[in-house]
Amino acid sequence: MKKTKVSLLVKWFAVILCLAIIAACSNNSNSPNATNAPSNAGNAGEETPDAAASEAPSLPEVELTFIYPVSANPGPDQKLVNDEINKYLKEKINATVDLKPLTFDEYEPKLNAMLAAGENFDLAWSSKGWLGNYQPYIDRGAYLEITEDMIGQYAAEARANIPDKFWPDMLAVDGKVYGFPIYQVAAKTKSLVIQKRFVDKYNLDVSAIQSYKELEPFLKTLKDNEPGIIPLGLAQNSWGLYTDRTKVGEGMVLSYAKDDPTLKYIGSLQTLDEKKSYFDTMRSWYQAGYINDDAPIIQNINDLKSKGNVAVALEFTSKPGGEVGEMAVNGGNEVVYAPISDSYFTGIAGAMHVINKGSKNPERTLMLINLLNTDPYLYNLICNGIEGKHYNKTDDKYIEPIKDSGYAPNGDWVFGNQFNAYLKPGQAADTWERTIALNDSAIVPATSGFGVNEENIKAEIANVTAVNNEYQVALESGSVDPAKELSKYREKLIASGQEKIEKEAAAQWDKFKQEKGLVK
Repeated sequence: MKKTKVSLLVKWFAVILCLAIIAACSNNSNSPNATNAPSNAGNAGEETPDAAASEAPSLPEVELTFIYPVSANPGPDQKLVNDEINKYLKEKINATVDLKPLTFDEYEPKLNAMLAAGENFDLAWSSKGWLGNYQPYIDRGAYLEITEDMIGQYAAEARANIPDKFWPDMLAVDGKVYGFPIYQVAAKTKSLVIQKRFVDKYNLDVSAIQSYKELEPFLKTLKDNEPGIIPLGLAQNSWGLYTDRTKVGEGMVLSYAKDDPTLKYIGSLQTLDEKKSYFDTMRSWYQAGYINDDAPIIQNINDLKSKGNVAVALEFTSKPGGEVGEMAVNGGNEVVYAPISDSYFTGIAGAMHVINKGSKNPERTLMLINLLNTDPYLYNLICNGIEGKHYNKTDDKYIEPIKDSGYAPNGDWVFGNQFNAYLKPGQAADTWERTIALNDSAIVPATSGFGVNEENIKAEIANVTAVNNEYQVALESGSVDPAKELSKYREKLIASGQEKIEKEAAAQWDKFKQEKGLVK
């Protein structure tokens, strides 16, 4: 009997200790949930390190590494901010983190090199269809599965902020979750980004621009009257002005016609045939000097835009308040958006945090993810730097960045729940409300939750990717003659296995439609 009592006491003590640790990690969150996020976001940053100091959990100290993409070097004060972050993290979860920002063009090669070499890192940035591409890296065994139990124990508050209707977007092909979403705009609207000074000077009616076709007279005006200005800036990571509003799914896993009740899969070969006149237009624009000569060579469009001489560029995911960030990468010139596509709900997996499967501290890494998505002080520190040195608060919602302060990563969407962000000059006070409304009102494609299992077509995908790399940017930028190159491109796609890829994708899509009851 005495032995049983002692055993029970030990078990109860263990339970109480676990609950205390979890409470210490979560107790201080002021993060808004999905419904009240906009109204609280500006006030949340008032929490200070001193307020958190008494809540440091009794955990062994660990060192974490976080790699993530940025548009440019954050500045010479990167280490200063990193040190300030570590002071706070030691108080919150007894951990430090080594921040490793990488430019967009550096990110994928570095991620691959670290994985291949077994180099230690804990946290990384990922997305569906872009850098750190979610499913292919899962197939390689690179990312750790994040189970419901792990989330419940170490990131319950961050999960509570994600509307349940959005969560299925995080599921991989095997039905498991390998990342944690960075909650922000979850709708995609392709837009032209146009410098406002030229809009005003030439009385451009932005509302009249519905596609790339309406842009030509404006580009000609700029070419004829603005020496030293690039009318349309394109690069290897910024092309694709073509849109077709009769279809659903551009830029997503697959497309189908809006008026097709069978939701028949439209493959890349069909789309390529339909884009012939578009390629001809791009070619004529390139020859007329509307597009920069080095479009197929320059890797990062922001390197071009930073000089302030690109009048028009492309933004794949324009969002409420995004013009402020665009201004920062356009040499300080104000910009306006001209949407050229419908708004589609693209899910929450467009930006996420993933844990390296080789991480020695996955639980603490998930605690860090939780803080980045719920702790306003930490989130604004990593996004904006130190108050009084890198920015000044103008009221409870707004900050004024200090010019040339030494820290400006300009990547709020990389770090965590963006509804915890301070607003910057030029952003409307209702920016977060409008973002929530956009998420809720965007067209939800039938493909939501669908992903192609690439197991049987890996070789073909690799071969087709190589062909795309050879032809795609060149044709999209107009730097080659489509009359000569388009047929070669199509032939090489077929020879590389494009038809097999499309047949496999169509079969999986048909099965998904039947299982989900999308068609009769």
